[in-house]
Amino acid sequence: MDWAVILAGLLFVIHIVAFIAGGANSVIMPIIGPKIAAATPEVRAQLFDIVDRLAKVGKVAMGTLLVTGLLVLWLKWNWVPPNAVWFWIKMAAIVAMIFCIVQNERNSKLARAGDRDAAKRSQMFGQLTGAAFIIVILSAVFAFS
Repeated sequence: MDWAVILAGLLFVIHIVAFIAGGANSVIMPIIGPKIAAATPEVRAQLFDIVDRLAKVGKVAMGTLLVTGLLVLWLKWNWVPPNAVWFWIKMAAIVAMIFCIVQNERNSKLARAGDRDAAKRSQMFGQLTGAAFIIVILSAVFAFS
């Protein structure tokens, strides 16, 4: 067996684990975000602690996905995905996810400063991130099958 095939397979496993870790954020954050707006100061501090921990996992997962995705694309497909149209749809959805995550980070800073409207907006950005995540999943299935 060729070393590139073995390495691509191992990288793909890492890619899937990062995908699961990052995807968990897309499910959990929209649940936590709206609760911050109505929470007491003590509960808000606990929720922000959870959000911070999840955000760190999400950032590591996203970085891992980007690196392993590029490496697998190179090693397994020599930079040419099986279905380029779906691949670029997937990439656009990833850009949308990153945009929503950045906006949610900005909102989080405002919410920590006491802006309750920003905390409410986090639900919207969480839902948009989740929608983009679903598009990433669907387009990946069609791009690489």
